[in-house]
Amino acid sequence: MTSPRDDVKPALPPELPRRAFTLLELLIVVLIIALLISILLPSLSRARAQTCAVKCRANLHSIGLGLVLYSNENRDYVVPSYNLPWLPGAATNVTGGPDQPLDGWAPILDRDAVVPSRERDTNTIFYCPKTLDIEGVKTGQTGSDPDKPRGWTDWPLKFTAVGGDGMSKVAVTIPERRFTRIIRVSYWINGYNPIGSTPGDIPANDLHYTASVGLGPDTHGRFIELHKLGTRRPAQLVVVSDGIYMGRQAVTRLGDADSRIGYRHPGLTRPDFLANVAFADGHVDPILGDRFPRALNRSDTAAVVNEKKTENFCGPTVYANLEAAFP
Repeated sequence: MTSPRDDVKPALPPELPRRAFTLLELLIVVLIIALLISILLPSLSRARAQTCAVKCRANLHSIGLGLVLYSNENRDYVVPSYNLPWLPGAATNVTGGPDQPLDGWAPILDRDAVVPSRERDTNTIFYCPKTLDIEGVKTGQTGSDPDKPRGWTDWPLKFTAVGGDGMSKVAVTIPERRFTRIIRVSYWINGYNPIGSTPGDIPANDLHYTASVGLGPDTHGRFIELHKLGTRRPAQLVVVSDGIYMGRQAVTRLGDADSRIGYRHPGLTRPDFLANVAFADGHVDPILGDRFPRALNRSDTAAVVNEKKTENFCGPTVYANLEAAFP
């Protein structure tokens, strides 16, 4: 008997001819992929936007808690929106100027380790993740550019010339006051801030959440002092919001010229953008661009005053003392 040789391999079946994709089949695959991308991309974009909005609200919640902690550690006084030190030889303390470095609420919270930050960092609690890389108030105001209120400001700072709020600004440290680093901030605080002109009569009551401490004198020789929060509507009082700097509560609506409110987050209905807001009781909610409350302005007609009164009494308010604002 003979056995098959080990080196003899069995015959293989004949190889089938390979079939290439036709051009039509390739086009169909490409179209299917494109269709899937078109379906998934909006969902991914919405998810990213929602993630940024959630992080922004978490930032504002932390800032709100920090403001409460600051008050608890400072005999219930509210953090100043500005500290306005007196200029030697000046008759008033309202303009600011190149020799008057200004600290304020964000650098104070950082310096006192209430809400710590890092030098010009864009990944901190003071910086909304949807902030545009624009120094929004470098030249004094935001003007009519809708992107500038969505930008940032570096702080502490000083004005580059006498003239205050309408002048260009430059960031500075203030070692003698223990402000040794520059904080990049893209949130707005509800602060009475009439810098750059004679303040008229400083309100006897604390109308807003905070104010520019040291500003004055007014026509009665008064200066703005530290004050305590005396609101009876903490769930409605706007404390901190998307935006830059502080003040200008009369121009808070989407599209207003020189507004400081940054509507950075897309809404599901018109108008297209929302501003996240921290309230005095600690909760955080978004406000539509046509619903953000407005403060009074000297040029308001009687009809506009009534309109603003309704806004502030029936929803969120920029006033800590509504009765004093609308007697």
